[in-house]
Amino acid sequence: GLVIAVQLQGCASRPAPPASSAPFAPNAWVRVQEDGSVLIVVDRSEMGQGVSTALPMLVAEELEAEWSTVRYEAASANPAYANKLTQNMQVTGGSTAVPNGWVPLRQAGAKAREMLVAPSTCRGENSRVRHGASGRSASYGELGADAAKQPVPETVTLKAPGDWKLIGRPVPRLDLAASVRGEPVFAQDVRVPG
Repeated sequence: GLVIAVQLQGCASRPAPPASSAPFAPNAWVRVQEDGSVLIVVDRSEMGQGVSTALPMLVAEELEAEWSTVRYEAASANPAYANKLTQNMQVTGGSTAVPNGWVPLRQAGAKAREMLVAPSTCRGENSRVRHGASGRSASYGELGADAAKQPVPETVTLKAPGDWKLIGRPVPRLDLAASVRGEPVFAQDVRVPG
């Protein structure tokens, strides 16, 4: 798979994960799995406002990911996610998740796309790399190990609003099925002895 690191403004740097058999594993915000699915780590708490969908949309838009392949995972309680703007706490509040993640998460998706796609001859589309001249294509999952060998670009150009396919459009919420089944555990659901 492919993992792309991004540091949100005001957040502490996350140490590199231990070595594993994964082909590429820097700090894990964006993961393109070998099966082609895209996993986005969401560092904000989902409290019904939709950040578990909105933040992955920002990444998927720039990554040119097929929305049906996108999944999310809540970030662990870890000092690596401490936000310097909130006295080093890992906190959600003030409707700041999307505004604070708007540029950094889009950049993370764009950097992942550039590592997967040779922009001079290919384009990303629906989690696939398509070669214009030959018509050949390969899935992001198939190309993840090779993409992992590419340097992470320092700068990227973000898509113009007229080119957006996800942002500003209705998409199925990533947390909806689990919410309908009553699976999420909230503070009021926790019962401790005594």
